[in-house]
Amino acid sequence: MSWFSSKPTPTSADHFNKQEAFLSIALATSAVDGSIDESEAKHIFAYLLQMRMYEGYSNKQMSAIFEKLVSVLKNEGVGGLVTIAKNSLPAELRETAFACAVDIALADGVIEDSEKDLLEELQQILEISDDLGSKILDVMIIKNRG
Repeated sequence: MSWFSSKPTPTSADHFNKQEAFLSIALATSAVDGSIDESEAKHIFAYLLQMRMYEGYSNKQMSAIFEKLVSVLKNEGVGGLVTIAKNSLPAELRETAFACAVDIALADGVIEDSEKDLLEELQQILEISDDLGSKILDVMIIKNRG
C-alpha cells in the first residue's frame, strides 16, 4: 500500500515553515498506524523541543502547530501531509527528518509493517541514499536498545 497515492496531490499553495514541515514528518510516522495517542504526542514534543530550530517555542506554540498539522493530516492523509512537508522542508533538514522518523518508529522497540512501508517511502521522497538510510537505521536501532 502506498501512503502517498491515496489522496489528491496537495496544491503548490500548500506550504509549511521548516518547523511545521519537520514536525509533519514526525507526526506522519506516529500516525501511520491509524492513531496518535497522548504519550506519542508528548514524546514527539519532548524530542523536538531539544532541537535548535524549536528553541524558544512554548508548549502552547507547539500545540498550535500540532493541531494545524493534525487538521492537514485528517484532510490530506499521511501522503498529503508528507508531500507538503517535503516541498517545504529545506534540503539540509531532510536527512535529520528521516533520522527523526526512524527514531520515532523504533521508540517502542519494533518497526511495524505500516511504519516500515512509510519509512521506505520517506527514504525515497526525502532522497536519502540506501547507504545513508541503512546507517541511520543502524544507529537508531543501537540508540533505542535500552
